[in-house]
Parts: sequence; structure tokens; C-alpha cells
Amino acid sequence: MKVIKDRVLLIFPQFKSELHYGRLSKVAPSLVPVSLVYLATFLQKKGIPVKILDGQVQELTPTTLRKEIEDYCPRFVGITSLTPIAEVAHQVAAVSKGISREITVVMGGTHPTVLPEETIRDENVDIVVRQEGEYSLYEIVDAIIGEGDLEGIKGLTFRRNGEIIHTAQRPFLEELDSLPLPDWSLVPLDSYHQIPDATFRKPVRCLLTSRGCPFRCIFCSARLSSGYHYRVRSPRNVIEEIDLLINRYGARQLAFLDDNFIVDQQRAMEICDLIIKRGYHKKVVWTCAGRADQISEPLLKKFKDAGCALISYGVETGSQRLLDIIRKSLTIEQIEEAVKLTREVGIKVRGTLMLGLPTETPEESQQTIEFAKKLGLNFAKFSLATPYPGTELYRLAKEQGLLKTEDWRYFSSMAGFGEYDPVYIPEGRDARELKQLQKRATREFYLRPRQIWDLLRNITSFHDIKLYLGVARELIFSKG
Repeated sequence: MKVIKDRVLLIFPQFKSELHYGRLSKVAPSLVPVSLVYLATFLQKKGIPVKILDGQVQELTPTTLRKEIEDYCPRFVGITSLTPIAEVAHQVAAVSKGISREITVVMGGTHPTVLPEETIRDENVDIVVRQEGEYSLYEIVDAIIGEGDLEGIKGLTFRRNGEIIHTAQRPFLEELDSLPLPDWSLVPLDSYHQIPDATFRKPVRCLLTSRGCPFRCIFCSARLSSGYHYRVRSPRNVIEEIDLLINRYGARQLAFLDDNFIVDQQRAMEICDLIIKRGYHKKVVWTCAGRADQISEPLLKKFKDAGCALISYGVETGSQRLLDIIRKSLTIEQIEEAVKLTREVGIKVRGTLMLGLPTETPEESQQTIEFAKKLGLNFAKFSLATPYPGTELYRLAKEQGLLKTEDWRYFSSMAGFGEYDPVYIPEGRDARELKQLQKRATREFYLRPRQIWDLLRNITSFHDIKLYLGVARELIFSKG
């Protein structure tokens, strides 16, 4: 390897779509690694050279990865680790250290945040960054280049003389406007694709306008990294990025990636006003996600006027008993009203639902399927409840002895379409039944004239036709 240089290589490990999505892998999304782009942009603004490799859209086998690292000669390799790709993340660390022990390997993301000690036990990982990483990673680079001390940097876990050291927790960043606008040229934007049922025009460009969520659903792992305190970018700051995405990166559709874009209704309205003021509602359509209890008719009308094409709601289940168990803080009636109002103003609705929730009976599973069908959703995704580490669902599954494995590779909500069993099976249910249930729910929902028509109207290319035909074939001919 050439002389190591004071530069950073950020890596999203190879993502095996076939393993996680099984027979639906052809329609699986590949999403822009927003966190890495924010990290890289922040480092660049501090004068540190940085490059991103993304295994979702680039081939990162051990051989190609080794060549990339040797060619770039970074002093620091930062690796994102999510639960399903944790094993692959550690393989990336091993390749990095195999090239040179002088490379400092830093691992961050939801999984290391929740399990820092497990992560740091790998001798190929030098430092774990817990929760948000912009300032932590910069301070690591600055300290190591300047031969400083890591113990003064908040939010880290590392080893020293055989001892695992956890530094103080870093407060969440309150002023999101203080971060530079992400430099999207750092990743091959045209290589990513959204889920087909949320794609209306191409190219689609993504943006994130908030962090954190004040709600405490027992299944959500995102809060473990971003916290429960809701923090936002100002409407002025958001419209600056929309300017760039439309005028520099050619966006014809925007996808707001916020877990909940509607927590602050006034702010959402102000963003819409700015979109309309600049005439962007005539140039792009956009999608977002929200909670059913936070919308109103005036808000929805404003969304429609500003170009909103689709809102995704976390419906989860058709059973009020189960909604209460998972602490959704919603009622069936609120969900029904939200979908009705959204459809009435002319915005499409996507619902995300879960099967195999704690104590769920077969009758309640069917109740969820029927609820999705009668709601009037344009699109639906049925997942199997998956207890990711750090969530309340994980704790319950462990306590009750219902977690079937801790092999992180199989922590996927799409096991019904894969060659592996669900990692969580509620009492009284079995793996085969749950796998069949997920396929049957998807089949019953989509193989209806109304839903077929919705999908056909959503086609943007011949490639989409091939994808839909492949999925239809899988749903019709697969067992279950």
C-alpha cells in the first residue's frame, strides 16, 4: 500500500438484497446513505478529504474493497453498521486492518450505538461512535492527527490497555441549520431507486429535514440513534436544499425521508408555502410519511397544492388491542379518518402494516389484512414484526424466550419471501404460518382490480413493467 494519507473513507457495506428481500429483491429499494453524505460533507467543510463507497450500488467484495482502500490510502475508515449488515461491517473492518494496522477503523450506526461493547470486542474496530456522528468523527480525526486524547471526546467507545472505555454521552445536535447542506455529488445519485409504489417521476431525489421522534412505539429502532427529541431544519434551510436538488441535480420528484414529516404542522405548512412561492409545485411532486393523528384537512389541501403525491402512514394493525400493546398511541378511527381525508384531497396513501405482533392471534392477523383492504389504501407493505436490538420489542422477545436467533443476518421483516425463518415468533404461532401469512397478505391486497390499476398508473418505464410482472408471478405461484 502507498503512504497512508490524512483522509477518510466512509463505507456502507455490501448489502445482499437477495438475502433480506428474498424473491422480492428485484423491487427492493436502494436508498441514498444520507448519514454518510452528512458526515462526508461536514468533514469536507473542515478541510478533510473524504470519499464514500456504498455497497448498495457498488460491488464491494473483499477483493474490490481491498483495491479501493489501497488506491485511496485513507488513514481513517468509517463504517456504517445496521443490524442486518453487522457481520458484513465487521468483514469490512477486517479487510481494512488487513491492509494496514495504521488505519484507524471507526464504526457507527444504529447497531454499534445499541451494542457498543459487542462491536468494540472486534480487534479490527478501533472506535465506536454512538448516536449522531458529525462532530464525533471530526474530533476523532483531529485528535488522532494531532496525537490528542480520545477520552475528552463525547459519544465514543474504545479500548485502552485491554479496558473498554465509554466516554460521556454526546448531546444531540439542536441546531440542524448549523450543518452544511449535504453534498450529493459524493454519491452516484442516479444509481439509487425508491420503492416502485412511491415513484411517480424520475429522477427522484431525497432529503432529510428533521431528526428524532417524540413517539415511543416498541418496535422502532431509529430512535436509538436519533433520539426522542424532535429537532428540525428551518423552512428556509430546507428550501435551499430543494433549490439545489431541482436546479443542480435535476429532481422531478422529492422524497422527504423524515420518519414523520408532520410533527410540526406549522413548519410543514411553511415549507409548502415556500415550494409554491418558488413555483416548484409545477416542477416536482413529492412524498412524505406522517402519523394519522397529526393531519388535518387544511394541511392536506396545502400539501396537495404544493405538489404532494403520496403520504405513507404507519397503520401497523387492524386491531385496537394490538395498537395499544405496541404503544402506537393511535385509534382505528383516527387511521380511517386520515386515509379518507387524504384520498379526498387527491393525495395517494401508502400504509405500512405488521404481522406477528406480540400476542397476535391468527384472527387478528386476518383482521389486519381485511383492514388494509377496506381502508382504501393505494399501496401497502406488510412486514413481519422484527425485534431489533435496543427496542422494547427486543427486550420482550428475550424475556419471553421468543427470539429464535441472534444471528444478525436474519433480522429482516421480509422473511416471508426469503429462504430463512422469522427471528421472532409470537407464542402459539409458527415460522411456516408467519411466512405464508406475509405472502398471503401481499397477494390478497395487490391481486385486486383496484390495486392492479393503481400500480399500472404508477408505471414510469418498461423496466417497471418487468418488475411488476415478476412480483405478480411470485405472488401467484409461490406457496402460502
